[in-house]
Amino acid sequence: MHALAYRIQEVGEELPIGQVATAADRLRSANGLLAWVMQASATHAPAPTLTAAGEHLDHAAGAMLAAREALTGYLLSIGLPRDAVPPPDRDWHAALAPAAPRRPPAAPGPPTLTHFWADRVEVLTDDSGRHPDKGAESTADLLHRCARAVIDEDRTRLRRELVAVDPAVGLGLSAVAAAPLRFLAAELVGHPPSTPDLPGVRRAALRRVRTLLPAVEEVVVDELLARTCHAPPPRREPDERTHPVDAAVVAGVLVGALLAANGRDADELARVTEELRKAEEQAHNEDQIGFLVDRRRAQPRLLPGSEGGQQRA
Repeated sequence: MHALAYRIQEVGEELPIGQVATAADRLRSANGLLAWVMQASATHAPAPTLTAAGEHLDHAAGAMLAAREALTGYLLSIGLPRDAVPPPDRDWHAALAPAAPRRPPAAPGPPTLTHFWADRVEVLTDDSGRHPDKGAESTADLLHRCARAVIDEDRTRLRRELVAVDPAVGLGLSAVAAAPLRFLAAELVGHPPSTPDLPGVRRAALRRVRTLLPAVEEVVVDELLARTCHAPPPRREPDERTHPVDAAVVAGVLVGALLAANGRDADELARVTEELRKAEEQAHNEDQIGFLVDRRRAQPRLLPGSEGGQQRA
């Protein structure tokens, strides 16, 4: 029994969660570089986005973590003492976080990715000024800071928080803001948002977006809100292109706008994130319970009267 337990533990420890997390982080940086190339290149040939690939890697890491926890649950279910089972690995969350800001050299040279990000932020906010030396080091922290500036309707502070970060951190807003946006939209309308709810959600958020991002194209806002409400995206011309920074910045502003529409302040964003985490854990536990119930139902039931006093049902 203990040999089996050690083997199961070994299988769980061999799952390449760390390697997948590292690959996801590198893809985030590559996505930022690709966005810069799309902007700086004179060629208008379409370039693929790496965002979907990064999301797939995040999901893969989550699936492997769930598999490891399932193996741990199995060891407990067969009667091994709890201290014989390794504690769950929580380090992968930190590994999936965007890397710390990478500052370009101070020497003058060709346009850098940092300039590309900061320049576009200043265009969107129609505001310019000093670039802080240090900003948020994670996308989650940046989202919280942006939400605070949005609720206060402080465009200068919003610009300052955005231009201070590494582009990889800023571009991560698109992914990090997606779940809070769906949660806050559902809270606003009282149920999971769908196509009929899109106009109301749009009205609740649009005023702050226009105030803080006067230069943004509203089609970017409409695309993000349509995705949030599981509605068809707005129609666009085949050759119409959106700047890659716009979606990330608008996503962060929309989170703050919907927090304000729900009467929440920026500090409650952490509570929203915690509620989302609990909901995900509950869904995972329900899946685990359903799996155990289905497996028990699939086992043959023994009845009296067969060989040895019992027979299979």
